[in-house]
Amino acid sequence: MCRVAVLWLSALLAAASLPAAAATAERGAGRSPILFSADEVQYDDELGLVVAKGHVEISQNDQVLLADTVTYNERTDTITASGHVSLLQPTGDVVFADFVELHDDMRDGFVRNLRMLMSDRSRLAGNTARRVGGNRLEVRRGVYSPCDPCREDPTRAPIWQIKAEEITHDKELQVVEYRDAVMEIAGIPVFYSPYFSHPDPSVKRRSGFLAPTIGNSSSTNGFHFAIPYYWVIDQDKDMTFRPMFTTAGGTFFGNQYRQRFGNGQITTDGSITVGSKASTAIDTQPSYGVRGHLFADGELDLDENWRTGLNLQRASDQTYLLRYHIPSPTNFLTSHLYAENFTARGYGNISNWAFQSLRPGAGDSIQPIVAPVADYSWTSEPDPVGGRFDLRGDAMNLYRITGIRTRRLSLGTGWRVPFQDPIGQQYNLSLTLRGDGYHSDNLPATANGTLINVPVAAAGTTTESALSGRAFPQAAFTWRYPWVRHGDGHSEVIEPIAMVAASLKSGNPASIPNEDSQGFEFDETSLFLPNRFPGFDRVDTGQRVDYGVRAGIYGDKAGSARLLIGQSYQMQGSNNFLPGSGLEHHLSDVVGRVTVSPAPYLDLVYRFRLDHENLTLRRQEVAASLGPTNLRLGLSYLEINAIPDVPQLPKRKQITASLSAQLTRYWSMQLLETRDLAPTTPVTAAGTPISTIGGTSTLNSGISLTYRDECVAFVTALTQSGIVNGDVKPGTSLVFTIVFKNLGDIGSTLASF
Repeated sequence: MCRVAVLWLSALLAAASLPAAAATAERGAGRSPILFSADEVQYDDELGLVVAKGHVEISQNDQVLLADTVTYNERTDTITASGHVSLLQPTGDVVFADFVELHDDMRDGFVRNLRMLMSDRSRLAGNTARRVGGNRLEVRRGVYSPCDPCREDPTRAPIWQIKAEEITHDKELQVVEYRDAVMEIAGIPVFYSPYFSHPDPSVKRRSGFLAPTIGNSSSTNGFHFAIPYYWVIDQDKDMTFRPMFTTAGGTFFGNQYRQRFGNGQITTDGSITVGSKASTAIDTQPSYGVRGHLFADGELDLDENWRTGLNLQRASDQTYLLRYHIPSPTNFLTSHLYAENFTARGYGNISNWAFQSLRPGAGDSIQPIVAPVADYSWTSEPDPVGGRFDLRGDAMNLYRITGIRTRRLSLGTGWRVPFQDPIGQQYNLSLTLRGDGYHSDNLPATANGTLINVPVAAAGTTTESALSGRAFPQAAFTWRYPWVRHGDGHSEVIEPIAMVAASLKSGNPASIPNEDSQGFEFDETSLFLPNRFPGFDRVDTGQRVDYGVRAGIYGDKAGSARLLIGQSYQMQGSNNFLPGSGLEHHLSDVVGRVTVSPAPYLDLVYRFRLDHENLTLRRQEVAASLGPTNLRLGLSYLEINAIPDVPQLPKRKQITASLSAQLTRYWSMQLLETRDLAPTTPVTAAGTPISTIGGTSTLNSGISLTYRDECVAFVTALTQSGIVNGDVKPGTSLVFTIVFKNLGDIGSTLASF
């Protein structure tokens, strides 16, 4: 039978009867037109019925109705459809039924034997349903599940589903409501509720209570119960309130706030705890009171050149974050308020810094407050010989409640030019000049007036103020000669490198306190830097020669192996660097790195520092990653030898191993362990213990087993912490978490030791 296609319903009526067509057009004035097609169309003028049969398709207001038979009653403005009925909605939801009756531009109607596929592939079914206003669906004796049917047996119950006497799906309110609901897992009823609701699957954010957690969280906090609340304040901001009640850790009130602007964002995370006891390895006497923390992170673009930002990290005491499992650094907290300026050739920064130590015995009174520090750098266009000039300025004010206070002003300039000769040798020449001025208070001094370069004066030590400065000219000349050979399927590169750096021998008097150059680590990354100190307060004086070799083998298709090894020779010897740094003698320790990646499934990195006299290991790091993404093994090892006569830095050995395995399509496993292979208790110079972190051989370990499919996830984790510090005690916890798609997660600590 030939297919009939009619663009307008009024045109179809006009073809059958002109008076009827005119009546329909008048009645339909202002109404949305209907576009439909079918294999066969019949019209009954007396009853005012249009009957379409065979592959019927009707479209109106972005809705599409498909059925075997569709009847339109022109007098009641009602559409009835039967036989393989499908109703496609603008939201992406699809309704399947045996029989549908629709009216008011298909906005209202009745559905029998409903089956609905939502936009996220969730499923809703029911005996009957009523459609109201085009955005509300009321289902009687309904079932909801986001799980796919079993392929082998579609009649089998899904992993989980919700059965209810009445289910209401409101698109305007963006909510799905249940009355007299029973939750089933694998067909077994496990939970009943007279009423509950969850957001429409298409909704990304909606206010409401989140799933609770309950259990014995840890040996430190005891039994806990928590029920978070999520509040969507507006389209650009939301907040999560997280109260938690514990038997041994007091009452915990946490809050997270998030907001985005057209030109920035801000996020805060804070908490207050009432009824908790605080103590450390040194302050063993418990103290009671309010404890808490506040983290904030924000950034705002002021215009095309200026940006400002904030990073705030503060805690009430040194063990709070560790006790309540709040992710944070392990050594200190940093607060930073800044403004940045970007131009085509320059960069400026104004910052304020504050620090809080998390190591017992290091109080806030000795921590520096830098307010402000301002930097500006500028680089010129290349000159006729290819060189570039640069300028840099720095100003700083550093304050302590107890200890050294200092102000600094620094100005510097430089010229750098790279060039090469006809046989491929690479050269780089740099000439720099920097002037620094300092004014410092509370500088520790001995009885004879000699200044001591330590941040805090010992009890009974006299202090002085000092005004000092220096000029630091430096020249550096670097030579590289890369040799390349192409072999069968690979290329080989060997490149000897040498650098000569020269400056004045003096430049680091005790009247200039060392604040920003203490975190120095001599390794292959700092070997060929003219000034190896990271900050302004120390300069790399004297004359030296750095030399080494870089080599590599690179496969044409994949795989590579690279080596860098080198050493430094100081002409006059140096007292700029601390004992154990590897640079305290004329001849430095040997540093290097080996990187091997023979295949996409294997990566090896080995970094080392060898004693300059007998090549014994002073420091080594090993990192390895082996296997494809579904079975990946990670390993890292760190070893640092003890520094003679420095009891604060004993020998350290630490190893971390991790394993991630995708066992099946849905099952995966993760293993992690970090062990201290040389457990010791760090002490002060006087031999006083400053922390017991790492006092046991296992720092932390854990194993987790995860099942995850399209609608549910089960996570079981067994974790162990060996960290001991005041009110933080070691322990083992078994945690179980189940995540239901579109509903949320429920977690519980099954056991804690």
